[in-house]
Amino acid sequence: MPDMQIRRVKPRDNIDVLNAMRNVASPDYQRRIPHATTANIQDTINNLMNYRPGRNEFVEALINQVGLIIARNASWSNPMAKFKRGLLEWGNTIEEIQIGLLKSYTYDHDRDYLERDIFGQERPNVQSNFHRVNREEFYKITVKDLDLKRAFLDPNGLQAFITQLMEAPTTSDQWDEFLEMASLFKEYKRKDGFFKVNVPDVGAITSDASAAKFALRRLREMSDTLTFISEDYNAAHMPVAAKRDDLELFVTPEFNAAIDVEALAGAFNSERAAIPYRTTVIPKKYWGNNASQAVLTTKDFFVVADQVFETTSAPNPVGLYQNFFLHRWEVISASRFVPAIEFTTEPSTVIEINDNPVTGMDKITIVDTEGTPVTEVERGNLYVVQGSAIADSEGSLNEGVVLEIEGADSVYTKITQVGVLTVGLDEKATTLDIVATSTEDNDYTERTTVDVVGDRAIFWPNSVDNAGDGQPDIENVTAPAITPTANVTTGTVLTVSNGAWNPTPTSYTRQWFRDDAPIAGATNATYTVLAGDLTHNITAKVTGVKTGYTNLEVEANTVQPK
Repeated sequence: MPDMQIRRVKPRDNIDVLNAMRNVASPDYQRRIPHATTANIQDTINNLMNYRPGRNEFVEALINQVGLIIARNASWSNPMAKFKRGLLEWGNTIEEIQIGLLKSYTYDHDRDYLERDIFGQERPNVQSNFHRVNREEFYKITVKDLDLKRAFLDPNGLQAFITQLMEAPTTSDQWDEFLEMASLFKEYKRKDGFFKVNVPDVGAITSDASAAKFALRRLREMSDTLTFISEDYNAAHMPVAAKRDDLELFVTPEFNAAIDVEALAGAFNSERAAIPYRTTVIPKKYWGNNASQAVLTTKDFFVVADQVFETTSAPNPVGLYQNFFLHRWEVISASRFVPAIEFTTEPSTVIEINDNPVTGMDKITIVDTEGTPVTEVERGNLYVVQGSAIADSEGSLNEGVVLEIEGADSVYTKITQVGVLTVGLDEKATTLDIVATSTEDNDYTERTTVDVVGDRAIFWPNSVDNAGDGQPDIENVTAPAITPTANVTTGTVLTVSNGAWNPTPTSYTRQWFRDDAPIAGATNATYTVLAGDLTHNITAKVTGVKTGYTNLEVEANTVQPK
């Protein structure tokens, strides 16, 4: 949208104005109305006044091409016109779009990201507002032939005439635009769009320096706060932030007078000279309430743009006058997406900060890749563990908990913090404990035990003696031990312990050895040393036996009778 440029015009006398209008007039006008000079000025005026088509063309050009420019320099201007967004050249609507933030996901190095993760859609929260042309007004002014004749009596009368003539419609237009823009504050407040910050009545006659200081402190606080993304300070509750250079302060005259200019400059981190361009004063009567004292927002608060800004005319041949119409069509609206804070004597808006203290833990559930709950897990498969902490607000999947596995043997059995449980193919454990601990309060934990089922694979460099038998190996935790180990001689009774196993065997078998050769019939837990055993190495091997597991033979320590 291009900006509508308003240029300042230098003072011109009647001769300059007549010739300027002649230069842009029709060929018929130029043929009948001569070029004006000091010598023929009166003849030029007479020809113009006696030829009505030429006179009508002159007056229309004078108002359309000169009048608005001269008048805008002489009349009152809307102080909030600087926030307008130029000319709406196409259509009658401005669409305003605000895009929210995206959700983050925890990256899992051990996870295969599939089609849904890569090609699935992820749409952010998007809101849009439509601002349509809502002001279509015109202002009528009448130009009489007699008034135009009088303007020629003074050498500079034409410029003075058109300036006075157009001052009324342009000032009226500017004033009405100001009132409608100011009314947006009242409407915004009525719809609870402002975030309210309570301050004393700084503008009151009885107000002292401490009240102004407190208000300035809150102003500084909020100007810093708005530079961070938040959903609290805009009417649409979208995640937005404001650039410090875009902040604008709208104040009542009373509030403005009470705040020290140098201190106000510090609040915006600006130079003192820049403050008049960052602050706009609006009389209190136009705020629509007595509580509001100031509004801190951005330059994009106003959504205001012209669609039509021009003049038209209609001559009246009977009344010997011509009516001119100043047309103004525009969008006058406010954005719901920019931060907008009202400093008011009303109570402040409360931001509820929910600490969500943990009060308990949900039961842990485990589901397979089809989403079916399970109570046992199979070696080599993947599962999803679901657990959460219970707080004041409703918990969600794996939120606020640390997930751990206890009792796993395989390095391939693990659980990620997104809840993916992998059971290793070589997992020896027959049960696993899944533990969820609250990240807010580690005194709150939840535990569940699942059985491990399925065939177990044995990988190199582990022993492959029993590979392919379809059964897991029993595991020896503590090797068997022979006692005593000292003062062993003929007749000493040696005893071999069972050791410790996982899982515990249902039975044991034993075999005693002399120098690695089995001793016939020596298959009990005890062995009596014979004379022939002296100076030889005596040991024993214990085999753990459990149904459903591959037997495992473990050798005990060695003793030497003397």
